[in-house]
Amino acid sequence: MARIQLSDFDDFVFATALQCPEALHPGAHTDNVQLLQLASAARFRFFEWLGYRENNVEGVQIFVGDQAVQYKAEAFPQQMVEVHMAVRDMAAKGFDLAYRLVDAESGALITLGKIGVVCVHRESKRPCAVPEVLKQRLAQLEPLLALAA
Repeated sequence: MARIQLSDFDDFVFATALQCPEALHPGAHTDNVQLLQLASAARFRFFEWLGYRENNVEGVQIFVGDQAVQYKAEAFPQQMVEVHMAVRDMAAKGFDLAYRLVDAESGALITLGKIGVVCVHRESKRPCAVPEVLKQRLAQLEPLLALAA
């Protein structure tokens, strides 16, 4: 069976710290659904950091069109993690947010992923063009190289 293969990166433009929730199952590690929730929380914080709410980003809504994730290591309840995000693959109606989830203390890689963001017209709920102001803002973001070292 083919496996999803994502590339690690160090040119992230946003980072946020989060705490892993309590375990959902007897395996005692953070469940894959919970790891996706951490990535979603980071996505929400990313747009908030830019000064937006996902229901109004320069007049459009932001929807998740797809997600991919590659697990590299376990995470555990109450563990502090950092989620690093980078903007990738700008297209006419959306873009990707690549993310890496790492242990906050050691920097050990836990998960690589990508969230496919789609811009949607607020009234018609149909995909629409990425607003030019948003494109420009995203293009001007500088990598947080000090954190990557």
